Amino acid sequence: MPAGREREYVSLNCSWMMPEKPAGSENAAKPAGRLTRPYRIMWCDDSGGGAGGHQPPIAPEELLQISFGGLEGTPVDAYVATIGPCAGYTLSYPTRVKGMEFIVDRLEAGAVIGGGDQWRLAQNLRHLWAEGHDPFALQLARARQLGMDYWLQLRMNDWHHVDAEGQVYRLIGSAFYEENPQFLIGMDGTRGWPEALRRSMAWFQDFAHAPVRALRLDAALEACERYDVDGFEYDFMRCPGYFKYGQEQANAPLMTQLLRDTRAGLDRIGAERHKTLGLSVRVPNTIDGAVRLGLDMPAWVAEGLIDIVVPSTFFAADTDEDAGEWVELARDTPVRINPAIEEGYRAGYTRGYPGVPYFQLNTPVMLPLSRPMLNAIAARHWRQGAHGLYVFNWGGTAGTYNHDHRPALADLGDARHLEFKDKRYVAMRRSESFPNCLPVDRVLPAALDAGPVEVEIDIVDDVQAHVDRLAQIRLLVLFRELTPADAVTVRLNGAVLRCDNPLRSGDPAPTTAACWQMYDLRDHLPRAGKNAISIQLDATDANFRRQVPLELSDLELVIDYGKPDGD
Repeated sequence: MPAGREREYVSLNCSWMMPEKPAGSENAAKPAGRLTRPYRIMWCDDSGGGAGGHQPPIAPEELLQISFGGLEGTPVDAYVATIGPCAGYTLSYPTRVKGMEFIVDRLEAGAVIGGGDQWRLAQNLRHLWAEGHDPFALQLARARQLGMDYWLQLRMNDWHHVDAEGQVYRLIGSAFYEENPQFLIGMDGTRGWPEALRRSMAWFQDFAHAPVRALRLDAALEACERYDVDGFEYDFMRCPGYFKYGQEQANAPLMTQLLRDTRAGLDRIGAERHKTLGLSVRVPNTIDGAVRLGLDMPAWVAEGLIDIVVPSTFFAADTDEDAGEWVELARDTPVRINPAIEEGYRAGYTRGYPGVPYFQLNTPVMLPLSRPMLNAIAARHWRQGAHGLYVFNWGGTAGTYNHDHRPALADLGDARHLEFKDKRYVAMRRSESFPNCLPVDRVLPAALDAGPVEVEIDIVDDVQAHVDRLAQIRLLVLFRELTPADAVTVRLNGAVLRCDNPLRSGDPAPTTAACWQMYDLRDHLPRAGKNAISIQLDATDANFRRQVPLELSDLELVIDYGKPDGD
């Protein structure tokens, strides 16, 4: 092993001015706890410190630009970095934890690589360490220079390292995983879940086994012993599934004990450094969803085991979610609620792709959240009492979506900045992604047949009190297979809306089945809070409809403000 790799502990003491307390949350003032300040925005970097999206070798300065570029001067108060890439079985630094492996050692030992991204990641880490550069020490120092706290994070379960037969085919696997098939949840252990979920969860490790829990605990404490961090995070949403079907509640005490042991370890390390270390958990976006996984959130909060809860989804934003129940759970405790905002959302439309024929663009798809969508989600979190926000994997948005979310950060960290910013409220579409812990009961998409379809949209903006600031306010409804023979009535809070672009005889038909209908809302302004939207098919070509249903696919409420406030 090259000299300079084994660093037992990296300490950096820098004094820095603390950012102002986040605005817009009625719960911003909390009882004193372990954390020395609230975090307006926590930035999650789940790359594993190796910049796998960049060609090797990279220099230290390039790593820091990749990690922190665009964050200086934003409301990002905490940087959260994963200690290893993706699956959570390999680490990005040399380790003494039995069962964990340094990914560079696996590369050099001839382990199967699995793809260019894995090779780039390991090569960049190998180069940095060989040159005497610890990527996490570099990030820690830069975070301190920018006035940010620095946290480390571990993904708690995953299957991205195995193929459909459960064989490790990527560098991020490990001998601990390969040599212990008895620790898997297995196909029998997933019986009761939908088939798509079973194919993933079968290859997760079962936390009913003590060595599985011990591996995570030891990795977390070693990371905090190596680096002078401000806290550690367990990411239970990468990936959500920890016990065999039906055994979650019986095994929940095991997870609570894991949290107790972690809390004790962090307290010990903190006492040695004359400081306190925080513990954060990224969990499903509802309390019920977390409990169904075997994560006893009420107990964790009541016992004071955790300091931050990050209610989250898996990969796609839940545009309907309500963080209010989490705020209520943490009321009168030091625990802070920082809801996560993901990169993208599920849509029944594609926005097209230049040069690609429409019939090759199949829906639904994932699209990047637009800035007005981000504004709407953040504003609702603040109104519901969130103590801060958390952005997941935004550093990878450019590679995934060819889109950069970072310019939106300046406004998201303060509800006052969002008040008159453009917003786009999106009704959530149904998804079967991880039904073991995420809500699946959604209205959209829905067939319009016998009766009205009722959709609710919760908005923060008091547009009725600020009509003079509006540039436009519209309801957008996406239908599939709409024809001029269809008479559709759309109501907002009981008022009938007039369509601005009805289909007319002789008009060009859309090349796809999708058709947006637009409704100006200036004469029927929505109210701040929940708004009821009703859509009903009153008349149609009955013979056609017996064969081809009319579908309500997507629904969005757009609020654009005039300058200088709107974006």
